[in-house]
Amino acid sequence: MFDNLRQQSMDDSSYEETASAAPSALQSRSLGLLRDLTPLQRFILALLLFLNVTVLGCAALFVFGRVALPF
Repeated sequence: MFDNLRQQSMDDSSYEETASAAPSALQSRSLGLLRDLTPLQRFILALLLFLNVTVLGCAALFVFGRVALPF
């Protein structure tokens, strides 16, 4: 069933067109959301992402016992 599968896919010209078109379509679709935002909205999004990562990082340090609260 899978004999010469690689050779068959290399011979198929439509496979090359599909493989090369997929990343560009995905990239344009994902950048469309960020392209529509104003600079202030991008800054707020980046700030919220930064705060999310720092809070989750501090919580992980506390849970794993690397940091203790000073009570």
